[in-house]
Amino acid sequence: MRWREAVGAIVGLFVVTRGALFLIATLLERNIPLAYQGPTYSSAPVLSSLTGTDSIYLLGIAAQGYHAEPITKGFLDWAYFPLYPLVTRLVSYVTFGDLALAGVIVSNVAFVAALLVLYRLAVPRLGHDVAVRSLAFVALAPGAVAFAMAYTDSLFLLLAAGTFLAAEQRRWALMAVLYALASLTRLQGVLLGLPLLVMLLQASRDGRGVAAEHETAAESSTTDGIDSGGAAKPNPGRPRPRVELLAWLAAGPIALAAFGAYLGATFGDPLGMIHAQQAWSDIGKPGTGASGAIPVVDRFDPLVLLLIGVLLFYVFLLVFLRRDKVPWAYRVMILIAFLTVFVSLRLQSLPRYMAVVWPFSWVLAKNRSAWWGLIGLPASAILFVVFAFLNFTQTLAP
Repeated sequence: MRWREAVGAIVGLFVVTRGALFLIATLLERNIPLAYQGPTYSSAPVLSSLTGTDSIYLLGIAAQGYHAEPITKGFLDWAYFPLYPLVTRLVSYVTFGDLALAGVIVSNVAFVAALLVLYRLAVPRLGHDVAVRSLAFVALAPGAVAFAMAYTDSLFLLLAAGTFLAAEQRRWALMAVLYALASLTRLQGVLLGLPLLVMLLQASRDGRGVAAEHETAAESSTTDGIDSGGAAKPNPGRPRPRVELLAWLAAGPIALAAFGAYLGATFGDPLGMIHAQQAWSDIGKPGTGASGAIPVVDRFDPLVLLLIGVLLFYVFLLVFLRRDKVPWAYRVMILIAFLTVFVSLRLQSLPRYMAVVWPFSWVLAKNRSAWWGLIGLPASAILFVVFAFLNFTQTLAP
């Protein structure tokens, strides 16, 4: 690992992408009447573009806590998990109470930290140069605009990547803590337990194999517990029992249960975080409080074609997971991301749901085709800019 070069590359990616987003936000806000936008939490320049849609609920929780009544048109803020609002509230003491600025700072600092963790994860598999290239594909993914906004995506990416890194390093207690925090960031966080289960089973199997080898070697040089020098035979060490390893996976469900207990005690609905999601599923349906908008999936226009194109691209990348020897745990994580899109029917959120699935960036960075070397990153940058325009105008809210 060449950390100095990696940090320089990360800083460069951050400056370029945030500079581009700043210019796009400024251009839109100065040249298009604000009526083009949906609601935003802040009316300040640039911050208004970075605090739309979900940010209203997240920053509202940071400001006043969860609300008993719907925020608007049947939308309860119980659907949003507490960690990001809590961290934002803490950072707001540094920003003199400016929650919009605090939320954007949390997202962007978490994103930089996430890139550092992703570099550490990628180097053993890809080497330095390809690992850095993979970070560029993360920063320029179509849904990466959300990493700059007052959304949960950056914090979730940091915690998820940190959880996997801790698991690969066999630091089980740290893995459990990060898994619990990820489960308090987004509902998908608790589903990380499935790929982590694959990693823990692998670790348990590998541990037994190593211990068996130690025992065989020890037995060949000892007799009745006494080695050739007359000393007592040392204990070669036993692997942790599988049950003990799997116990660490209780951290995520326990964290989710704690949030449910809070909602139950406060609002009488321990599954409120799930029930509140129904309002978003009811968008566009007659007779619901959320009937004032047309869901993206019910239209057939260039936006839908764009989203379908992005979906097909990620599906196409699935073909290369085996060829590129992406570990099974990461394949499970990818399948969970697809499942999230199909179950929620939120096609418009597909880019940001897939942006946090960093193994795709490994596949993209490892492609050695001459044509891909020429168009890969430029094409990603173009899509990044296109989605910035769509997201900031809320033509296609992330």
